[in-house]
Amino acid sequence: MNLPYYIAKRISQSSTTGISGKIIKIAIASISLSMAIMILSTAVLLGFKEGVSEKVFGFWGHIHITDTRMSRTFELSPIKDDQALKDSITSIAQLNYSIIDNNSGNIKNRETKGGVREIIPYIVMPGIINSKAEAMEAVLLKGLNEEYNWTNFESYLQEGAFPVLDGEKNSREILISEQTSKRIQVKVGEKVIIYFMKDQEPIKRAFKVCGIYKTGLEEYDKKVGFVDIRVLQGVLDWNSDEVAGFEVFIDDIDDLDPIADYIYSELLPPQLYDETIKEKFASMFDWIKMQDINGILLLVLMTIVALVNMCTALLILILERSRMIGILKALGLSNWNLRKIFIYISLWILGLSLLIGNILGLGIGYLQKSTGIIKLDEANYYLSEVPVRFDIVSMLGINIATIVMTTIVMIVPTYLVTKIKPVEILRFQ
Repeated sequence: MNLPYYIAKRISQSSTTGISGKIIKIAIASISLSMAIMILSTAVLLGFKEGVSEKVFGFWGHIHITDTRMSRTFELSPIKDDQALKDSITSIAQLNYSIIDNNSGNIKNRETKGGVREIIPYIVMPGIINSKAEAMEAVLLKGLNEEYNWTNFESYLQEGAFPVLDGEKNSREILISEQTSKRIQVKVGEKVIIYFMKDQEPIKRAFKVCGIYKTGLEEYDKKVGFVDIRVLQGVLDWNSDEVAGFEVFIDDIDDLDPIADYIYSELLPPQLYDETIKEKFASMFDWIKMQDINGILLLVLMTIVALVNMCTALLILILERSRMIGILKALGLSNWNLRKIFIYISLWILGLSLLIGNILGLGIGYLQKSTGIIKLDEANYYLSEVPVRFDIVSMLGINIATIVMTTIVMIVPTYLVTKIKPVEILRFQ
């Protein structure tokens, strides 16, 4: 019979009253709460990063291909809408690539998780939008064609419908943001005039508002509108096969850099270059990346809380059971077997705490994911509600790390058992 395990089991079952019972309950509650907070914070952080990133990618894709002459001031240089080039890019599936390990300096082979999903031509051009209310607003028009998949934008459509881009004639429909519609006082179905500047001369075009969208990305919501690419080609006097660039959508964001490198080095002609969206909007993605520091700090603090509570519970339990320890030592039980008793008790506390913490964390996370009960200020956080994304690897990592660290740390308080002398304990009982 495993005597230490048997004694630990009896102590665990009987420690429901007295100081030790209260301490054990407090330890279980605090460790469970720490686990729940770690699980929730990780799920919210992952959901936040995914939610904001998806909105940016929905606007601009993952990789931009443009002419090397194009500047960041939207001075447009046309490139050919080359179907052969687009076919070669969309044919990219899984890629094998090599990286240099920063620690060892060795070359490691990697494989992408996916490839290219689609490639869309576009034109982006600034203009001034004017309504019947004589309200004027600067707007950045993004011209798209029938190849564009509006699926990425369906959840952001507030009213109306998306522009029809596959008709025989140029579509004069425009999709504007909720902010723009309020500022210029227009609704779905009403007409607006947009003024463009070309060669120092104003050019105006009439559009009908077909829909209103809202993403929560204020930087884009307040200025971006979507129209038929053929209208912008006409304003610029470009041919139907001339565009400003291509947006490339990939299957997995983790493959962004290797796919972008492959497209640039293997597929693009010398006059074209590509740029990832993370490079183009570096400040936003740097801000998103900084949230990892907050997440790590919270995980460290919660782990420390769990470890301190476990050690405190063990120390008090050992001191309260000092007479039992003295008797067992007098009967010949070794120090290691005595320490094993309290290690088993710690594992019982830890196991119960992990179970409760996981149920609590996952339960609250699932409730938020299903109902969106906790709201956010979209102007500051880019999202209207607290996002939640469960990742099995992250959840398992939190549990395993907690088990390993707690198991290592809880061995230290059990060393107090070796300092208890049976003669002194039994003399004063």
